Amino acid sequence: MTTSPRKRSFRCGPSYPYDSSQRTRFTDDRARILAWPSGGGLIVLDEAEAMDFEFLGLDPLDPPMKRLPDDLEEDVFCQRLLLLGAKWWNSEARFSIVLLIECGVAQDYLVDGAFIIRKQPPPTMREKHLIKVGWPSTGGVWISEFDTTWAGMDEEDNLLDWDEDLGRLRMARTMDERCNMLRDRFRGTFYPDLKTYCGYGFFNAWEEKELGEVGPLLYPDETHDVWWNAYGVLF
Repeated sequence: MTTSPRKRSFRCGPSYPYDSSQRTRFTDDRARILAWPSGGGLIVLDEAEAMDFEFLGLDPLDPPMKRLPDDLEEDVFCQRLLLLGAKWWNSEARFSIVLLIECGVAQDYLVDGAFIIRKQPPPTMREKHLIKVGWPSTGGVWISEFDTTWAGMDEEDNLLDWDEDLGRLRMARTMDERCNMLRDRFRGTFYPDLKTYCGYGFFNAWEEKELGEVGPLLYPDETHDVWWNAYGVLF
């Protein structure tokens, strides 16, 4: 088993809000799949559906709750997760911050008890773009991607026509059905070779990504240090 070169530090104080061992998180309205690249940061597929779990070789009714212990195996999983349109965040803290911005919380809100939203960099195009992906049985990949309005509108001509269509998309029972919907309802683009993709997704980021969207890619211990320092300034 390989291990991270970073040493974990422990300090007395408030409970640390992050858990870098998690694979699957369930809330009252969605499932999230997380992966932890050895190069730092956090990869998240938000609003994962049953077919996404199956694409990853996971049982959607009984998915693993913990990440793989081996870094090399976890990296392989990370690359597979990126193929579904997952986003590569600077850190778990950054993911939490942007998630609450999307939910419309107040600018003076404390994220994870430490980060004041108005003091954080605004979401980037890659962080706020909506991306949906389908892998047809005949080969290639369908990708639909749209701007969103919750962090400012940058592409007025690239917004979803009807929000309820996302609900329809979740009714797809197979990847092929999802692909057909992306093509017919979501202005999807077909790529015979994913290497030709040049949008805001992280599909081809594995070999080239060295920095996060708003700073360095942080290891879990570094995320802890940033959180602790921010907490210490406030209290």
